[in-house]
Amino acid sequence: MNGGTQGEVAAIKARLADEIARFDPERHGHGIASWNRAILADFEAALIEPEETEVHLPGGVSDWAWAVTRHKGPYRVLWLPWANAFSLAVESRFGPVDIQVHGDAIGCFSSV
Repeated sequence: MNGGTQGEVAAIKARLADEIARFDPERHGHGIASWNRAILADFEAALIEPEETEVHLPGGVSDWAWAVTRHKGPYRVLWLPWANAFSLAVESRFGPVDIQVHGDAIGCFSSV
């Protein structure tokens, strides 16, 4: 493990809180407000205390990232500190695999 600090966890949580505060159900994705409010509620219910985890990347490379949601089926959202972005990952027998869906956490979460 990389040995994350309380400061890293606090920064991830602040980033998530800011994203939630700025979320506009009238403008997100397809713009159907009732659907987007449901997406936000599901996202908030799936949030976990950020936990450091190994993630597998294209090309057989592995690195450390932060899981920020519970599993949604085989998927979960990770924070990739080196990319300064959230990522959608799929679970495998070897652990989470980054599937190259990057951006904001709610957008990644709502893509499945």
